[in-house]
Amino acid sequence: MQSTPVFVYIFLYFVITLATCCREITFDHVKVTVKGAKDIKNITGCFQPSDHLLKVSYIQIINEQVPVLKKDAIHGLPNLMDIILEDNNMTDIEPGAFYNLTHLYLFKMRYNYIKTIRDGVFNGLPLKELCLTNNSIEIIHPNAFDNMPNLTILFLNENKITTLSNEWFKNTPKVVSLNLEKNYITTIPFRVFQNIRGEHLVSDVHIRTNIMLNDNVIRKIEDGAFNCLETLGWLFLHRNEIEDISAESLGSLKVIEWVRLDHNRLRCVPDRLVQISPKIVYYLHSNPLTDMCINKYNITKVR
Repeated sequence: MQSTPVFVYIFLYFVITLATCCREITFDHVKVTVKGAKDIKNITGCFQPSDHLLKVSYIQIINEQVPVLKKDAIHGLPNLMDIILEDNNMTDIEPGAFYNLTHLYLFKMRYNYIKTIRDGVFNGLPLKELCLTNNSIEIIHPNAFDNMPNLTILFLNENKITTLSNEWFKNTPKVVSLNLEKNYITTIPFRVFQNIRGEHLVSDVHIRTNIMLNDNVIRKIEDGAFNCLETLGWLFLHRNEIEDISAESLGSLKVIEWVRLDHNRLRCVPDRLVQISPKIVYYLHSNPLTDMCINKYNITKVR
């Protein structure tokens, strides 16, 4: 009886292992830059806890063809800290694409064509910084950013987002910077930031949360929009189409360090806004303010 060559067994072992750990092939001869592993320049299949990948701490894939990040795409790497995926013609991320990444700190995905952020993609990851800048994001599932206990910085700028949800960020208590600039948001709805804390204690230092909503098409701020927040660091609302801000829209806010409302359509602002953020009078230029408003708050250089 003729014996089977050893290399056949090796090949079959590789195929069986790949099939077991990668339910679908995400990467097909894709060029990759990694740290923590030698001589890995291409990847086929998925990133999984094999001997040659266990020490990988950094994965970067730029300007390749990765149309969909499928289930099991990157999983089980105990030393992985950073994932950078840019300009890969990506259109979707399946739930379960990432898991068992106990030290993951940064996920950066830019210049792709993702339209929807689904539930089950980022939930439960230990990420501190999530950058989704300059994709084509239109829809974010209400639970997409839930149960992310370490998330501190979230970039959603330069997408096609039109609406904000007050369901985002359940059990995600550490968000300090939320960047939504350069989207197509039209309204700031009631209690939209109810799951975000306005102030955090980090290494015995009080840090206030910054929210950037500038360069959208915001026309309406609903009454109670900022309920559940008492303090904020930056609130950037410049370069929108805001015609009116009511005292009621400020909700429970008591202090805002820096508000920008320049380049809107405001005729005046409520006394309460000036009380909780006195510097606002310097950031009202390029609004059609009335003479009464200008004189009342001693505003100069408004146009």
